[in-house]
Amino acid sequence: MGAEYRAVSHSLTGGQVDRLAEELLPVPLLPFWPGAPTRFYVAPGLVLHVSDEGGDNGFSAWAGASHRSALAPLADVPVEWDRFDG
Repeated sequence: MGAEYRAVSHSLTGGQVDRLAEELLPVPLLPFWPGAPTRFYVAPGLVLHVSDEGGDNGFSAWAGASHRSALAPLADVPVEWDRFDG
């Protein structure tokens, strides 16, 4: 969570989450935040954390990368990023 390069969005649809995660490997962990179901995905140099905000808020996503180039595949997904360092 302290990665130097990040991509953050707080207003994603289920379809956008599917597109973000389609090239990543799911990590079978228990929920990180008990109040909201959480999923983790990884790729070389990249960790993606997706939370279900519940209700009409949809999903939020946080990606952390060891290098700016690891975020590049996420740039192709039509998402309104709150922060994108890629």
